[in-house]
Amino acid sequence: MDEPLLKKLLQAQKLRGKPFEITVVGDSMNPLLFEGDSVTIQPCKNYYVGDILVFTYKNDELLIHRLLLKKDGRYFCKGDNSFRLEDMTPEQVIGKVILINGRETPLCSEKHISLSYAINHRFRKLAYDIEKTKQTKIYRLYKKIILEKMEDTMVYQKNKEMEYIPVDETSLTIFDPKTGDAHLFNETGIDILNALDEPRDLDSLLEKLCEEYNVTAENIKTDIEQFLKETVEKKVILIL
Repeated sequence: MDEPLLKKLLQAQKLRGKPFEITVVGDSMNPLLFEGDSVTIQPCKNYYVGDILVFTYKNDELLIHRLLLKKDGRYFCKGDNSFRLEDMTPEQVIGKVILINGRETPLCSEKHISLSYAINHRFRKLAYDIEKTKQTKIYRLYKKIILEKMEDTMVYQKNKEMEYIPVDETSLTIFDPKTGDAHLFNETGIDILNALDEPRDLDSLLEKLCEEYNVTAENIKTDIEQFLKETVEKKVILIL
């Protein structure tokens, strides 16, 4: 079936509001979806971060990618095995995947969302160079957890809902607007928090700090683990 006709049929199915099936083409959603898989699509009034959406993009390209962000009335999606972030209006969405080969679509974790978004951020910083992006620590972590499904790895990230108030060049106050609590951090604490602007597991955090301070992981691991434990309790750092 030619693509223009397929899109017309899909739009008709969207208007009917009932589930329908299509076949996956491509590998941009590996390892969850593979070429030839049958997916059941449900048109909905509302879609949520983590949903896998079927939508038309730019030159009427038809995509099945995951919703990572909703902002200013637009949706931002990315394939699990892809690098590009697509933005669109809700009107471009045909529906969401509810079944994969007849089985219920698995839930998507906050860890998955944060890591996937971080991959696109690094991809853009590297001038859209896929090979350079694949060499980064954040991609190696994403590959291990998401693509190779080692999901029991603990991942940390700075809580971006906190208010970060510089006191001077070597100290920082972090204010929790929900509880009213305030926490003071020294220069070392600031360096660790800066390293956690993007998601990291303990090994990748230690590697980053060892490069910065010219020390071995054995020398700082216990202190970093204690720092993480305390800041997680204060909700300054989140476990994804």
